[in-house]
Amino acid sequence: MQNYSDKIAKAKELIRQADRVIIGIGAGLSAAGGLCYGDPALGLKWYPEYHGMGLKTIGQIMGNYWDLRQCKAESYWGFWGQHIWHMRYEAEATAPYLDLHRIVSEKDYFICTTNVDSQVEKAGFDLARIFAPQGNYGYFQCSEPCSNDLYDNQDMIHTMLRNMPNPFDIRAEDIPLCPRCERPLIPNLRSDQRFVEKPHLLLAPEYEDFVMQGQNENTLFLELGVGYNTPVIIRFPFETLTNHFANAHLIRINNSDGDVPKEIASKSICIQEDLAKALHDLI
Repeated sequence: MQNYSDKIAKAKELIRQADRVIIGIGAGLSAAGGLCYGDPALGLKWYPEYHGMGLKTIGQIMGNYWDLRQCKAESYWGFWGQHIWHMRYEAEATAPYLDLHRIVSEKDYFICTTNVDSQVEKAGFDLARIFAPQGNYGYFQCSEPCSNDLYDNQDMIHTMLRNMPNPFDIRAEDIPLCPRCERPLIPNLRSDQRFVEKPHLLLAPEYEDFVMQGQNENTLFLELGVGYNTPVIIRFPFETLTNHFANAHLIRINNSDGDVPKEIASKSICIQEDLAKALHDLI
């Protein structure tokens, strides 16, 4: 069994040798930077009023206001307006993303991320090399999609928050409406069949081509903070491709779920450790 230092040293060497690096990013990487939906301390810091209602974490609050159809619209946006502001606009690039940029920015890379917080973009990665199929907190879409249009929401979010009459609600006149059909807008997040995904799939061919061009090269799959929430996007494909590509290797770093199938154990490095520490040690 390799110890932690041995794994870090081997991972550094694989990154150095790689002709191309395919990076898969899940929620664990943002959590490692402090943007953790399950952290009661963050819930208390950002949402003390909800904390007093017994909703201790962002995840719990989100569950209470997940569907506009089941909420009072002013209260729905009272939470989502604040949440989007904190996650998309207030939060700066966190240390794990900045460390990742230092590690791979000089390599031939492509990123697939299931996160919607734009941390990859904020860290300085090339937008043309970021495939993010799950949505983005920076956009709204029609709640009953009348088009594939997305709407930049920064000004709408600022208006909501500036005019809030209390910590839980926005004004009725600040509820965002679709400019085409005047139905309510909602955050552009993959949650059900209403998700407007077409704009996010524009880079899918480039991502797929980049991956497949690596089948005869020293290709490294670098997987960070990916669990079993949506494993078919990153986790399972990375395992399959590592197995099929003759010269591919997988580095999997996560606080948990750090195992790999036995078929690729000899081609993999699994670091089940604090993700922020591991990335910093890879510099």
